[in-house]
Amino acid sequence: MRIPENVLKLLNEQFYNELYAAHIYFAMAAWFKRSPYQGFASWMQLQYKEEMEHAMKFYDYITERDEPFATAAVKKPEKDVFESPLDAFKAAYAHEQLVTSQITKIYDLANEEKDWVTVDFLSWFLKEQCEEEHNTRSFVRALEFAGDDKNLIFGVNHWAAKRAE
Repeated sequence: MRIPENVLKLLNEQFYNELYAAHIYFAMAAWFKRSPYQGFASWMQLQYKEEMEHAMKFYDYITERDEPFATAAVKKPEKDVFESPLDAFKAAYAHEQLVTSQITKIYDLANEEKDWVTVDFLSWFLKEQCEEEHNTRSFVRALEFAGDDKNLIFGVNHWAAKRAE
């Protein structure tokens, strides 16, 4: 059973969307590494690794279905310097919302094409995106609450540092 060509095109694109997401988190981690917020740096590095794993899931799915994998460039993150931890997490949350819309687009198309194997494959990603949006939104809310209070910001930073791999 072949993946419909239009679905395959989006799956190949999503591989690079996931690499781009990893690139964004890596840039954020690097920015935080130069700050006092090492817990946020650690959180972003773990997120980078997770996005790389997501990319590999797309790659493995495409190649295991014996479909052609299309190479492409990974674009540079639009931003690699942030005004504050809140600014970085707002960008992360916005990006996760974008990724959710990208995966939903593929899911909808696979449904339309009756490509049930791909629909099943993408179900995991949709659940994962609920978690990704929740996590980044939680940091946005906590940092909004913290405002300019450095003690509260360091408390949120400490919470970020507790993330397990």
